[in-house]
Amino acid sequence: MAIYQASKQLTKFIISGILAVGVDFTVYFALSQFMDPSISKAVSFCSGMVVTYNMNKFWTWKQPEKNNKRLLLFTLLYAIALVVNVRMNTFMLDTLPNYTFSFLLNSDSNEIIRSVVIGVDKLAAFVIATMASVAITYFGQKYWLFRPEKQTPNTEA
Repeated sequence: MAIYQASKQLTKFIISGILAVGVDFTVYFALSQFMDPSISKAVSFCSGMVVTYNMNKFWTWKQPEKNNKRLLLFTLLYAIALVVNVRMNTFMLDTLPNYTFSFLLNSDSNEIIRSVVIGVDKLAAFVIATMASVAITYFGQKYWLFRPEKQTPNTEA
């Protein structure tokens, strides 16, 4: 039963995480066109953080009660994950070669409608930074933030 419960929680954490990473990814790539990558990564990470907090609190860990201490601890956990995420992203952008994929979209008459260029280094840096922060946040949420309260033994006679 414990293995089933753990796998169910992990599955919900992954689904919540995929949605949060989708928000993170979309905001990051939109903002990185106009501002410094570190700033756009920080803003996008915080956007995903709002999604993951709500989904994990209410769905994955089923703890709907209002708890300001938990929110503060969640913010602390994600501040640590944010620093790791942004630094890892910056490190990978500085380390990886700056390759791009280019795609041409053509009409029926072979006329080029649009050219799409995706930075491989930016995509790889995003994925690696996300994996590092996911490990931190999963273990932090499961074993620290949303761990079940210890039941006190009933001493009534």
